[in-house]
Amino acid sequence: MKGYKDNNSGPDKFLINQLIVNYQNKNYTKAKNLAEKITKLFPNYFLAWKILGFLLFEENKINESIGSFSNATKLNPKDYETYNNLGRAYLVIGKLNDAEIAFFQSTSLKSDYFPAQYNLAMTYAKLGKFIEAEEIYKIVIKLNPNYAQAYYHLGNNFVKLNKTERAEKAYKRAIEIKPDYSICFNNLGAIYWGMGRFEESEKNYKKAITIDPNNLDAYCNLGVTLQYMCKFEEAEDNYKKALKIKPNYPEAYSNWALTLMYKGSLKESFELSEWRWKTKKNKNKKFETNKPFWNNENNKIIYVWREQGIGDEIMYCSMIDELIEEKSAKIILNCDNRLKPLFQRSLNKKIQYKDDKSILENEFDCHIPMASLANFLRYDLEKFKKTFKGYLNYNKDKTNQIRSNLIGESTIKIIGISWKTTSTKELATFRNITLKELIKSINGPNVKFINLQYGNTTEEILKLKKEINVDIDTFSDIDNFNDIDGLASLMAACDSIVTIDNSTAQLAGSLGLNTKLLLSSAPDVRWGHTGTSCFWYSSIKIYRQINLGNWNHPLKQLEQDLKN
Repeated sequence: MKGYKDNNSGPDKFLINQLIVNYQNKNYTKAKNLAEKITKLFPNYFLAWKILGFLLFEENKINESIGSFSNATKLNPKDYETYNNLGRAYLVIGKLNDAEIAFFQSTSLKSDYFPAQYNLAMTYAKLGKFIEAEEIYKIVIKLNPNYAQAYYHLGNNFVKLNKTERAEKAYKRAIEIKPDYSICFNNLGAIYWGMGRFEESEKNYKKAITIDPNNLDAYCNLGVTLQYMCKFEEAEDNYKKALKIKPNYPEAYSNWALTLMYKGSLKESFELSEWRWKTKKNKNKKFETNKPFWNNENNKIIYVWREQGIGDEIMYCSMIDELIEEKSAKIILNCDNRLKPLFQRSLNKKIQYKDDKSILENEFDCHIPMASLANFLRYDLEKFKKTFKGYLNYNKDKTNQIRSNLIGESTIKIIGISWKTTSTKELATFRNITLKELIKSINGPNVKFINLQYGNTTEEILKLKKEINVDIDTFSDIDNFNDIDGLASLMAACDSIVTIDNSTAQLAGSLGLNTKLLLSSAPDVRWGHTGTSCFWYSSIKIYRQINLGNWNHPLKQLEQDLKN
């Protein structure tokens, strides 16, 4: 605690010394009584307000401490410690913008004041100002090069900026300084997992657990990594260990559900997947209502709401008509607006379409997220056969018109292609293939390629033409992202579809179209870990990577099949 000489009349030296001695000796109760006495008798005495603010903060009387610190800053606007303490108090009650201002003022008064610089960096990160946070963390590290936590938080910040290699270096430096840094080993494991370096990921998660046998995140993350290494029993053992430490731990159950799906244990997977609503990432995403979840009752008005991406909606809508037929249900469906024309043509005509904002409580008896229908309608493989061959209907007239425009009377073969995803899910980048690598493998005589890819692809297509002189036709009348019904008709006009794992694959399967799916060796769990078929769609044939990121093997298989 820095001293401060008050030029105004104030308490006598004995009272001041009593305050300081009791404060320094951590006799906080006595120090607080003295500070309160002095602030009442001498309201312009800065040091008493400063000490009182700190003591109130220690008692978790945050708003009162903010008042005391604020008084202190008015009396001495140049005390950098008080501004830092004021910022800390604002952080506790979630006033991040006020905290930022206070910490910034502290660092402006004393640029080498480590606590304020560190707190400012942390506050920038919490505000989502990751670029600013990066710069301040560098200052923090310059002030104290051996502070492991600064490197750890800098690593977290790099993750947010998608600078994974820098994050890796920051975590490694933190571990060099603090070799028993369990949480840092866990985060380094997550970095390697995102890079597809599963063996290194496994090693770091296990190190995190060795250091801290109660590191719940490490057990859950290790389970997911082992899942992608097809070590299913070991993966499940780690979820069990996490649950032994913390029973009813949502992340453990939610991850366990994914592992069960990956290895084909459908019923158990769907049951455990309901824990997803209690996980940190999904906690506030659930539809808010006083009405109960649908629990397999008959003759109910059910509000079925979407929860994931458009590809998931396409896949899970396969159960809507069964729900109506088997349970005599009336359905109000919340789906992406882009899907409405296709759903209205294909699904039961009595379905009403509404969203969370327009639906009223008195309009339905119960509700359920679309994916949760699988608990009741997809608990064994036999159940999938009802929609296995396709369940959505494209506009046949439009398809015939498109096909006529594309080939006329020729016998040319039309192949629709989609080669990338914009998904931000973990490992999603490994699904992508370059357009050039794809076309060089599947090009042949009497073949016309049709662009089914959503997003801006003009530059890629022009570059391909320039490099290997192959044309990719884009049907300009259809917006592949927004006009899903039109895209369905375009896809149906193709003889076959070649796609990576994105919503194109889901749409093609739901339409029952001849589809070749190029799959990463770390695929989404819905596709399973082995085999050339999947239980959702019979018209999809899967071509799997052997080594992550290497498309040579699946492309050779695909090339041979297309020739045949």
